[in-house]
Amino acid sequence: MGSSCYSCILDRAKFECDLLFSDDEAKREAMEELLDFMVLHKGAVPSLVGTEREEIMKRRSNNPDPYREMKEESNQVATALLPLTKKFYDGAKDKLEALIRIAAAGNSMEWGVKGYDFDIDSFEGAFCETLRENLDGELPEVRRRIDRFDEILYLTDNAGEIVFDLFVIDRLTEMGKRVVIGPKTAPILNDITADELDKMTHHPIEATGPVIGLSLEKVRPKLFELLMDGGVLVVAKGMGNFETITEFEGLLKGRLIYVMRAKCDPVAEALGVSRGSLAVRSA
Repeated sequence: MGSSCYSCILDRAKFECDLLFSDDEAKREAMEELLDFMVLHKGAVPSLVGTEREEIMKRRSNNPDPYREMKEESNQVATALLPLTKKFYDGAKDKLEALIRIAAAGNSMEWGVKGYDFDIDSFEGAFCETLRENLDGELPEVRRRIDRFDEILYLTDNAGEIVFDLFVIDRLTEMGKRVVIGPKTAPILNDITADELDKMTHHPIEATGPVIGLSLEKVRPKLFELLMDGGVLVVAKGMGNFETITEFEGLLKGRLIYVMRAKCDPVAEALGVSRGSLAVRSA
C-alpha cells in the first residue's frame, strides 16, 4: 500500500463519518478503530483496509447500507442519460470502442475519493464530453479478446455506473456473447449488489463476495469456477477490482480486461496514465 493510500482511506472514513454520525465522539471512536486496524495490517492491499473501514462504519452506525440514497440517485441520473448513450453508440463508427468508452465513462460515478471531485449534477451535464475524452488503452488487444471469447464474466462496480454496464452487456449479448454479471453479495460502498441488480436485468448473475474488489478467499464457489475457467473472458470494472485482481492476475493471464477511470495517483501510476484518465488495459 503506497503512502498516499493511507490518507485516501482516512479521507473517505471522514467523509462517511460525516455522513453517518452527528456526534463528534462517535466519529472519533470510529476513526480510532480504523487506525488501530491499519496499524495491525501495515502494507495490506488498500481494498482490504477499505473493506474493514466499511464494516466499522456499518456496525457503529447500525446502518447496513450507508450509500443507499446515493445509489438510488445515481441509478436515476444514469437512466435519464441512456438516450444520449444510445445516440452516442448508434453514431459511432467503431462500435466496440464506443462500448468501452461508455463503460469507462460510467466509472466516473464515485464519491469520497481523495483528490477526485464527483458531483452528480455536473456529471449529468458533462456526460457527452466524458464519452469523448481521451481513452488510454490497448484497444487492438481488447478487440482480439472480445472476438476470441464467447463467454464473459463482467465484474461490476458502482451503482449508476451499472446502468451503462447493462447497456454494454446488452450489446455484447447481441454480438453473440454469453455474459454473466458479478455484483457484490451485500452493500459495500456504493457498489451494486446482487439483490439490486436482480431487479434490473434478465442476465445471469453470480455474486462475487462482500468485499471491495475481489477476494479469492471470500469469493463464492460458482464465481470462483468462472474465474478459473480458461474459456471465460473477465472484464473487471473499477479501481477496487484492479487493486485486488492485480494480486493474482497471473491466474487470468490472456483473458483479463480492466476498464475504469483512474481516480487516484497510485492506480494512475500503476496503469501509466494521468490521474483522471479513462483507461482500458489487458493482462
